[in-house]
Amino acid sequence: MKKSKLIAIETTRYSEFFRQLFQEYGTDSQAKIDGKIIDATQFLELIANWCTNEQIKKTKDFKLSRGKTDLFGFHDSPNELWAVESELPFIEKLAADKLVRFRIMKCRAN
Repeated sequence: MKKSKLIAIETTRYSEFFRQLFQEYGTDSQAKIDGKIIDATQFLELIANWCTNEQIKKTKDFKLSRGKTDLFGFHDSPNELWAVESELPFIEKLAADKLVRFRIMKCRAN
């Protein structure tokens, strides 16, 4: 399996980041929030009920995946938000909109 680099993502606008994430990845994906698996059919509900800075900051573990591939995630804090390198075009779009800052890390994901 080819290893890819991780992208470190910085934002203070967590709620807007996750709203856009769930809209962009609203098909064929699932989220796992503090152990609870949520499929894409429930993403509109997540946008309505979970996408607030307060709720997101209370979350300890988050992953968004397609199939067996983890695309985005954090552990302990949304300050630790990451994406896999294949999702760079989406991250670059958010950076152009001044929603995030990012850097490609030297380490690689599994």
